[in-house]
Amino acid sequence: MGVLAIWRYPVKAMLGESLPETYVDHAGCDGDRKYVAVDVDTGETIANKRGPTHPALRACRAALLADRDAPLPLRVTLPDGEVVEGADIEPALSSLLGRRVRLQAAGEAPGRFAAPGRHQDFAPVHVLTTRTLAHLRALQPEVAWDPRRFRPNFLLDDGDAPGAFSEDALLGRDLRGPSGLALAVGLPTPRCVVVTRAHEELAADPRTLRTIAEHHEFDLGPFGRHACAGAYAETRSPGRVRVGEVLIPDGDPDSPSAAIATSLARVQALLAGEAPA
Repeated sequence: MGVLAIWRYPVKAMLGESLPETYVDHAGCDGDRKYVAVDVDTGETIANKRGPTHPALRACRAALLADRDAPLPLRVTLPDGEVVEGADIEPALSSLLGRRVRLQAAGEAPGRFAAPGRHQDFAPVHVLTTRTLAHLRALQPEVAWDPRRFRPNFLLDDGDAPGAFSEDALLGRDLRGPSGLALAVGLPTPRCVVVTRAHEELAADPRTLRTIAEHHEFDLGPFGRHACAGAYAETRSPGRVRVGEVLIPDGDPDSPSAAIATSLARVQALLAGEAPA
């Protein structure tokens, strides 16, 4: 599968940046979900997968400044186009959101399912395929099935022939790159209302989640039944990956249900403290 695009999202819930290449370690793509916005007065995380996230925060765009040695090596473009950097970011976000805001950095702990290490929702890495997007377009052609709605780290090119959610065939297998990178794909990605919201020039569209729910639901055991598109992965072996490289699926495909059951059993054992992290 060719790597068609790479994205990272330095601040959770904000728009991210497209990269020509990245290093992937056990916490995911370098700098991905490194920061999260926090309400200074309540201590609550503002970016919330299951609750409301301020639309102005979702309309901001964040980029890492790799050459800066500063407490906040970030550049944030606000919804009106104003650009702020470093120490100016938190005051600007506080004014934008109408409350005192700070950006909280994650550590660099090794990530795994259910404990991703940074501020990802569930897993260190999220992949999406072009064939899944083509399939969704065939199912509901009136929807703008743009990969940006799904906020993946990697868009993988496996053609544009509809007919399958092709990440299912990756479950339980490794994706291996020429640098030695190995991503262990283990679970389908549950979708939430985020895919229905306006995203840059893409209009809000509730049909996105309804279409996925109608055609591709999985029982994820203790996490409930979810509409899924894309797949979650852990990093088995770190490495660098570039746009245009090929990630090769290793191993024979298992049934999605069997692969999901294996991953969920491991997650439950880890959460119960019955297996090493």
